[in-house]
Amino acid sequence: MQIHARQNSLPTPARGRAGGFTLTELLVVVAIIVVLIGTLIVSVSAGAKRAQIANTQTLMGSISTGLSTFQNDFGYLPPVLGRRGTGPGRGEGRDVVNFTDHAAGSTIVAKQQDWVSYTTLADYLIGYGSRGEDGYGVVAGAPNGPGNRESPPFGIRAPGADGAFGAFDAPALSSPTLHGLYGARNPMRAPMSPAVPPGSPLWNQGTVNGAPVEGKVYGPYIELKDERLIAGITGYQPNGRPLLRFADQGLDGFDDLPKTIVDYWGEPIAYYRTPYAGNDLRSAVNDANGVAANLGDVFMLRRWELDTNDQSVGAPDAGGDDSSGTQLKSAAFALLSMGPDRAFDRTRRRDLGEFNKDNIVVTGK
Repeated sequence: MQIHARQNSLPTPARGRAGGFTLTELLVVVAIIVVLIGTLIVSVSAGAKRAQIANTQTLMGSISTGLSTFQNDFGYLPPVLGRRGTGPGRGEGRDVVNFTDHAAGSTIVAKQQDWVSYTTLADYLIGYGSRGEDGYGVVAGAPNGPGNRESPPFGIRAPGADGAFGAFDAPALSSPTLHGLYGARNPMRAPMSPAVPPGSPLWNQGTVNGAPVEGKVYGPYIELKDERLIAGITGYQPNGRPLLRFADQGLDGFDDLPKTIVDYWGEPIAYYRTPYAGNDLRSAVNDANGVAANLGDVFMLRRWELDTNDQSVGAPDAGGDDSSGTQLKSAAFALLSMGPDRAFDRTRRRDLGEFNKDNIVVTGK
């Protein structure tokens, strides 16, 4: 038998092509890499944004708890401290802003839109102040050292019936028009003759049988583990937003600046509370219909999308929108972060630029 050898058929190598990629193939690979990098950047950015929102919400929740604890201790919420003046005895951002004398608007609703504080939270919940300002801490004008700096460094002593460390009823300031000023805070508890002048290092130095007359120290009501959540206020923009400086920016005199608590975008957290009459922090202010003014009429606190179970009617905003929420209307205070876009519009709930869409609002009673 004759056996024929079978020749294997092997593929013939392609001819006329050098090794490597063509230009088109390289461009396709580069395009894929660019798309993948872009997707990664977007994903990381979105993740960071979600983390910032979550951290800010947690921070604001802690502040809300601190305010409720303060209210349990003293029977009222802290007053609204704000921009009032820079003359002698006045503290830019630390004077008490009297709602009834608030010059921002002619009506109750108009006054409410920017009757807000950026410094109250740091002053009352943490205690960023000297012994002459809140009864505790550093002796005003004295060097740091034994007897001049109390420890731990933060906390406050009881603000008293006026809620403003004596700023409304300071005996050294006889004119009612000067009451509520930063420079009138915390006169000495024990009567002295002659009266101790405002700002004197002797404020709160009185003793009875060698013991201080100020009483126990309260707070701090919140703890900030990150020093970047505190900023100093150096002034205000025309729209009322504070101009901020941070400790790591190396500004001389940073300790003396009014302080504000900032969110995780480095913007100040605003403090709103129900209006009160004069210096009585437990009182209410009635609107034109005889109804107590409430936070449901602060337009930028209203939610962008209203829950069907939380809808209510309030004062109309600049666009005629009177949609509000029952939860906001019943709140005693509200905290506001401007959110990732770091912008707001005080005139409307749903503004055309959608600045208020990402606002973060936390309320409490």
